[in-house]
Amino acid sequence: MPMKKKWFIFTILILLAGCSEATIEWTDFLEFQGDQYLASPHVEISDPNFIGEPIGEIKKKLKDHVKNAKYTPKNGDAAYLEAGTKLYSVINHSHLVAVRDSNKINGYKIYVKEGYVSDKRILEQIDPPSFKKIEVYEEVEYNQFLFKKLIEKNEELQTLIALLQSNQTNDSVVYREEDPQSKAFTFILYSTSPIAEKHAIYFNGEHYFDKNHHILSKKIEDFLVGTEESESG
Repeated sequence: MPMKKKWFIFTILILLAGCSEATIEWTDFLEFQGDQYLASPHVEISDPNFIGEPIGEIKKKLKDHVKNAKYTPKNGDAAYLEAGTKLYSVINHSHLVAVRDSNKINGYKIYVKEGYVSDKRILEQIDPPSFKKIEVYEEVEYNQFLFKKLIEKNEELQTLIALLQSNQTNDSVVYREEDPQSKAFTFILYSTSPIAEKHAIYFNGEHYFDKNHHILSKKIEDFLVGTEESESG
């Protein structure tokens, strides 16, 4: 039985001056041909050549336009995408929808059909030999990425993936963007798939760690130095 269409809609009721006013907090989703698709922060299109033909467009942006918390999304609705936004297929991946997004490293945001993505850590499913290259970026500002290094040698790929697969957890580590010592990095792991896995790590001045508070070895610093910096050093 399919899930109800309001799966991705969350509401907070706020009482103002004795009257109830519903403020809707939307999750980033779109409705297309009877299915809901949720934006995935953990993947990138590996190559724009894998983007297929246009398959539709957004008809209505819900944020700031829908005030009824009981609203049921309709075909062509999206939480944050503007009306007229083109939807694209991803070749051989019918469960994915892509939209152009200049803030994404490879130019497209990927939406995944509801119920398709598991909640398991991506890196727990990694088969090192399946990856062809890894790109390393530093997030210098929100959604602004500075390319640091391309890793293609098999030995280096396996070493880096092993470092990223840490199981040492420390829930006390926190990333604070305003701290001048803090840094954020993004690894894009490419295979033969149209979809590249995206993995973020953080540095708080003392520890490197991922979003699940897994502490990483400081040996990972060897992969965070840009090519030009490495050559000049």
